[in-house]
Amino acid sequence: MRLDSLDIEGLFPLYKRVEQHLHHFPKERSRLQVEGPYDEMFLEKLQKCPSEDDGSVEYATTKVHQYRAAMTAKDCSIMITLMPTAEENDDQQRSSSLTFRTFSFSVAVLDLDPKPFESVPRQLRLDQKVVNGYLRSSSGICPKTPQQREDCTLLFHPVRPAPLALLL
Repeated sequence: MRLDSLDIEGLFPLYKRVEQHLHHFPKERSRLQVEGPYDEMFLEKLQKCPSEDDGSVEYATTKVHQYRAAMTAKDCSIMITLMPTAEENDDQQRSSSLTFRTFSFSVAVLDLDPKPFESVPRQLRLDQKVVNGYLRSSSGICPKTPQQREDCTLLFHPVRPAPLALLL
């Protein structure tokens, strides 16, 4: 499932819809889980968002939450520690021309604090600043129309994890 199916320009009108609703009904912040809790029910709601905009504040809120979750994931750090395990039997290693070494590992994910709901306008301003800076410095390299720019989208494909036993 892709959480940021809308870019910031597509998301911003949905953010404004939620912001306007919350201006008129501030007590709805809790029901819409603007500040959490970010529990299993919250995650289920993110996964069950309809693909078509029905004009509801619930749809808009879920899309904003999806975007915030994607931005949080994009901003986190992953720390991996590999430690060689204790040497096994030296005689066994000498008898083979190819030896494998095993490692123990530890993985930690840092900076998973959710991006604030109110960070969406700042993200839009940053995005516009980056695009404008690029357009000024690129001398016309980047296509000017949105249709042409769509062809320049960078795609990321899943990567298979490498085995933990490394050939030495």
